[in-house]
Amino acid sequence: MLFQRNKTKIIKDLWLKKPIEEYTVDWELDFFDREGYQLNSIEKEYHAVNEVNIHTEDRMARRVSDDALNVVLQHWYEQVEHHPNIFIDHAHILHRFGFAGKARAQLVNHAERHPKLRKLVFAKPKYGLDFAIDWIDEDQVIEMFHIELDCRDYDKFVDIVEKLEKFIETTDWQAKGAELVARKDEWAKLDEYEQAVYKAKLYGLDKVDIDYFTGHYLNKPYLFTYLKVID
Repeated sequence: MLFQRNKTKIIKDLWLKKPIEEYTVDWELDFFDREGYQLNSIEKEYHAVNEVNIHTEDRMARRVSDDALNVVLQHWYEQVEHHPNIFIDHAHILHRFGFAGKARAQLVNHAERHPKLRKLVFAKPKYGLDFAIDWIDEDQVIEMFHIELDCRDYDKFVDIVEKLEKFIETTDWQAKGAELVARKDEWAKLDEYEQAVYKAKLYGLDKVDIDYFTGHYLNKPYLFTYLKVID
């Protein structure tokens, strides 16, 4: 088996309720990640007092003053078997918390002087998963498989994670990777979305019974891709 699943915990209650010490932070909000999971300095303080663990990496993060990645992140899978061409890039389970109770009341109070704090007041919690593997050889680097998915409902997210774990652990990645490379002429010139659809069908991801399909592209659990610098 190429990939081994780590033990993860999906947290049901995504509300931070305890307030922080009034003089521990600068209440002027300098950054707010509106679509991702990156935490700013104020959010970090609330997570600490509410005893929610934060994963920190010393690397450049988007528009964050301390140049570190701070997220509620758990490593979902790791590569345990060497393969000459297939490499896991990242595999995460993520949580984004909202604010309730005394914590929310505290933010509402400070928002009178610092209006941008209302971004935190009205923040909606969510769950996320991200799994990406690459094919690398002397001729090319290919994003072999990449899925990103967000969800707000706990039970639905647990169901999605369980089904994707079965999918990940039963897929013959060597065979599918070789097939993807052999058929590169069929998909390499497609746009990002059409490539995602092509790869999803190749791997059978579109047959996984995930209760998350809608008619809108951004809500489909296809290989969620943006403009990449590799194939």
